[in-house]
Amino acid sequence: MLFKKNEGFQLLVCSSCGALGYKGARVCRECKGRSLGRFTPGFFLYYGEALTRYHIVLRKLRVKLYIFQIIGALIFLFGGIALFFWQVYANALFADVLSYEFWFAYRFPARALFWISAASALYLFYQKQSSRLRQEDTGEITYGEEPRALLQHQPLDWKDVNLLDKDHLRDISQFFTRSAKDTLEQAYALADEQGAEELGSAHLFYALLSDAQVSHIFARLGLPAKLIQAKVAAALSKKKRKDPPRLSNDLAQILFHAYEFALETKDRYVRGSALLAATVGQSEPVQEFLYDLKVDQRKLYNVIAWVRIRERLSEEHRLFREAAAHWSKYGMDRAMTAVATPFLNSISQDITLAAKYGNLSPCVARDKEIQEIFRIIEGGRNSVLLVGDQGVGKMSIVEGIAQLMLRGEIPVRLKEKRLVQISTSALLAGTTVSGAQQRVLQLMNEVAKAKNVVLFVRNIHDLMGSSDSGGSQGLDVSETLAEYLGPGRFLTLATASPEAYKRSMARSAISKVFSKVDVAEMTTDQAIQVLESKAGFVEYQQHVYFSYDALEQCVDLSNKFFHDQNLPESALSLMSEVASFVRSERGEGQLVNPEDVGTVVGQKTGIPASSITEAESEKLLRLEQEMHERIVGQDEAVISVANALRRARAQIRSQKRPIANFLFLGPTGVGKTELAKTIADVYFGGENRMIRVDMSEYQDKTGVYRLIGQPGEQGSGILTEAVRGNPFSLLLFDELEKADPNILNLFLQVFDDGRLTDSVGRAADFTNTIIIATSNAGTAYVQKRIKEGAPLKEIKEELMRDKLQEYYRPEFLNRFDGIVLFKPLGRDEIKIIASFMLKRVAKDLEQRGVGLRVEDSALEALAAVGYDPEFGARPMRRAIQDMVEDKLASLILENKLKRRDTVVLGEGAEIRVESGR
Repeated sequence: MLFKKNEGFQLLVCSSCGALGYKGARVCRECKGRSLGRFTPGFFLYYGEALTRYHIVLRKLRVKLYIFQIIGALIFLFGGIALFFWQVYANALFADVLSYEFWFAYRFPARALFWISAASALYLFYQKQSSRLRQEDTGEITYGEEPRALLQHQPLDWKDVNLLDKDHLRDISQFFTRSAKDTLEQAYALADEQGAEELGSAHLFYALLSDAQVSHIFARLGLPAKLIQAKVAAALSKKKRKDPPRLSNDLAQILFHAYEFALETKDRYVRGSALLAATVGQSEPVQEFLYDLKVDQRKLYNVIAWVRIRERLSEEHRLFREAAAHWSKYGMDRAMTAVATPFLNSISQDITLAAKYGNLSPCVARDKEIQEIFRIIEGGRNSVLLVGDQGVGKMSIVEGIAQLMLRGEIPVRLKEKRLVQISTSALLAGTTVSGAQQRVLQLMNEVAKAKNVVLFVRNIHDLMGSSDSGGSQGLDVSETLAEYLGPGRFLTLATASPEAYKRSMARSAISKVFSKVDVAEMTTDQAIQVLESKAGFVEYQQHVYFSYDALEQCVDLSNKFFHDQNLPESALSLMSEVASFVRSERGEGQLVNPEDVGTVVGQKTGIPASSITEAESEKLLRLEQEMHERIVGQDEAVISVANALRRARAQIRSQKRPIANFLFLGPTGVGKTELAKTIADVYFGGENRMIRVDMSEYQDKTGVYRLIGQPGEQGSGILTEAVRGNPFSLLLFDELEKADPNILNLFLQVFDDGRLTDSVGRAADFTNTIIIATSNAGTAYVQKRIKEGAPLKEIKEELMRDKLQEYYRPEFLNRFDGIVLFKPLGRDEIKIIASFMLKRVAKDLEQRGVGLRVEDSALEALAAVGYDPEFGARPMRRAIQDMVEDKLASLILENKLKRRDTVVLGEGAEIRVESGR
């Protein structure tokens, strides 16, 4: 995502003071010090803190004076006490210190030192309390605040603004943190020092790089702030001007956009991160500068969110501690009116109590679902069911509600209540259906009488058909639950998976009791924010540090390769594993980068997920040469496959389809299957990475169930389970023309979407496979046309236009990335194939310490026997077996071959042995 420029606000700028608010040390009479501002439906917003030489120097002097006062107070405090006790010691008055006479009757001048020290202590205490109350001179943004009355008409000039009452005026500078204001002053000082006419966005960007929060943001991006600052400084030009700089329009827009950014992100203050976001959104030169550093708007905003999440967690931890002080740890409300629940306590866990002690993880990026739950409860419904797949964050939402209950930021119906999770296994353990119903009744009665319990049932479908050792019907207490939850005597939350809801709940009475809230899998950005909220704990545990790119890579690769888990759970698991890997491989204190994530994913899946190394790049560029070491001729096929492999590794392809789908046509024995084996060996790492399916075994409709599994039987699909267990592989469908048409229809989904759903609804991922189908369809026609001397290209066009239509539908053929016609092999090509086959024989002999030398006359003899235009290279394998391997076996068994001997394959493929001694 590239940068999007901010939409400009219509600002009212004071021309009298040049948007400074002051003329020298005097307040501007026209704008009353408000300098510039903008109108909203209820307020006139303005930035009221002056940015002038005079005011900046004045504030610095005040700071120095404050520091001088504090140091002076400390000197008087400790110096006075020291001198006082020295005088007491020198006059031997320690015995009288606690007497009335010492303090009021004795003439003891040093006594004044004690009172000076006491006054200094009181002054320091006062300054500390004042600083805490002022909160660094910063106001706090209030969300959803409405003015007492809307403006009747929009003011046209400063005269109209000055007539507004204070309820319609808002100084946004009070919401800027002290560090944000210091950054603005540093930017002004830089512009003034360089003689700039205007204080612009470049000056502010330079100053922001010294801000601790912004430095942390760029550190997470893997960019040292000091290095960036040096590049920005080199781009700034110096001029010889004595006049102070004015505020540029860009900077004015930045101030108000920073305030809007804080509002949109629900931050309590305008911090350095808000100024950074506004600066980048406003300044095209800064955008270009960051783009050259491989930073785009999405990445920047996600890292800003990371910093804000960490600050929010720290703040919320403090607020939780304060709120927890008023929360009972015995299950009672603050009015002490709740009833004891002994049975409930024996089979449950109090989630609000866990929140009180800080044992819950933060809930991130689920505000929408939580607000929907609150609306349902405020609307009068009593039971809410969260429906979502495993790992999408249903439990996190419930824990988030518990944390909000602790802070009191909840609907009235949830106040003064505790959220309690029952253990379904404990509830149903060791009982029958009737016993389970009695336990449910007892539980419901306790909860209803307590009046301060919100019941939470995780995986409520477990109460609707769990296995029962006493019978085959299973424990189903749904009717009892529906009967007691229906009247709404207490509030209930529950979770279920979509499959369980559809199978067990959708048509039952209990579905009418619950209001359903769907919990979808998180988007990439939401999942990144969840990882950002958890990264701190993993970093502390493993003593490593994550870059933003590493977290983003965790989410991207989890989404791409781990389809058995959902986001964010899959990415969280990967993040923890990568941190452990980096610590074990490189030690503590290391930065986790995307390459580490790719390495771990590659080890787990066998799929190359890291960046392309120089050696691998060279190998990819030489793929055709490597393949031709095993494949003779067939240049079109080799080039097509090599190009597809290069596109896949460079990620220049659709990520939602297989790497490539090829249909290899041609007579038997011309190298179709051999090329598939070569691809598996060269690109996937071995011939064992090839999944071969003989389509002659699937000539009727029942073959579909063999491939995807019998209905209701998980793990019974031959094809889906093979790909699920080996997702990075070559898939070979041999003799495709023999398959039933229904099976070919099944492959349409695979070729288009890269996914195939098995008999129980699980999707197998084919996006990291190469699919090759071989077919002998039209072989007789091809051989006939070749004998007639027709060009191969013309034969292929005729096949596509006419002959292949007899076997495959046009829409099926169109799904292939390439349809390659293999030409029949000639006598010279058969000789080369014979030499390839004999190399494998030579390897076997080499293990015995015996060499093999093949003369050209032997290859001629083998070609004469092993060449058959109709069957290609297949007869050659039998010829070598009969004429070479059988004879070698006899020599070995007769002990006529010794180490260092050389077997010579000479004229007529006759074998002779040359002694090596």
